[in-house]
Amino acid sequence: MDKIRFGIISCAGIARKRFIPAIAQASNAVLAAVASREQEKADQFAAENGIPAAFGSYEALLARPDIDAVYIPLPNGLHKEWSLKAVAAGKHVLCEKPLAPTQQDCLELASAARNADVCLMEAFMYRFHPLTEFVIGQLQKGTLGALETIQASFSFVLNDPDNVRFSADLSGGAVMDVGCYGINCARTFFAEEPEAVSAIAHYRFPQIDDRMNLFLRFPGSRQALINCGFTAEAPQQYVISGTKGWISAQTGFQIGVEHGTITQELSGVRASFQDETNEYTRMIEHFSDCIRSRKPLRYDALEAAGNMAVICAAQESAAKNGEWVYLN
Repeated sequence: MDKIRFGIISCAGIARKRFIPAIAQASNAVLAAVASREQEKADQFAAENGIPAAFGSYEALLARPDIDAVYIPLPNGLHKEWSLKAVAAGKHVLCEKPLAPTQQDCLELASAARNADVCLMEAFMYRFHPLTEFVIGQLQKGTLGALETIQASFSFVLNDPDNVRFSADLSGGAVMDVGCYGINCARTFFAEEPEAVSAIAHYRFPQIDDRMNLFLRFPGSRQALINCGFTAEAPQQYVISGTKGWISAQTGFQIGVEHGTITQELSGVRASFQDETNEYTRMIEHFSDCIRSRKPLRYDALEAAGNMAVICAAQESAAKNGEWVYLN
């Protein structure tokens, strides 16, 4: 197999803004098709973005034998349905976060992908950037000493009440859409699952949080504080604190494409690092390499299930006004 041939399921804005420019730079993947629910929309999207083939239904794209993998940037509540359909069609699946609405859904997807012998991965792209990998390496070496706290924020103003992020049927809400990044980075950098979660939320609509603050308690008294929302502007960043120093990441979840900075301070000596590598391209290349070489994914659907367990615990805690929810 030469380059992995991708199709996009839907004409979502993130596909146009992030995925298409990224795959154009990939060494081992190529964009071959796009599908929409309307042929005219698919044709227009394909013409505007230089995509060779366009289909007027998702099913038509999945039926194509010349498509190896699909990228799914649909609304959250549709991720499980179309990931399952893609897997059943024998396609490898790179799905936007969150992979599915619940932990059990993620486990079901993991089982389906395993049985179909295809790759299935949640698209947390920031983990593949060289600077994120640098941070993980520093933590593994113990450069910061004993880790104590991680603070993360991802918040912006969203005023459109018709936006899919405010749809309960489509698994909307701030913690699902952007809080998932802070949860993911805490789990990734601590390299462990939290023991308990406490959360306080504000609700724009019933069951739809537009602002949430989370407190995650990890083994060894380590803590993570996470802010997310659609009501205020805040830096998209994280700060990791240890007994010997700290690391902060400005625009840490899109550090390459948004030209962010990693800053590290050890014993009072501060250094900063920048790297404009496209994290989306690195993610696509890793995913495609695993398809071609049959290597295990760095982050699989079981790992995604761990993230969803914390998200669902946060939602439960917020519904109970911050009561601690314990995880297995």
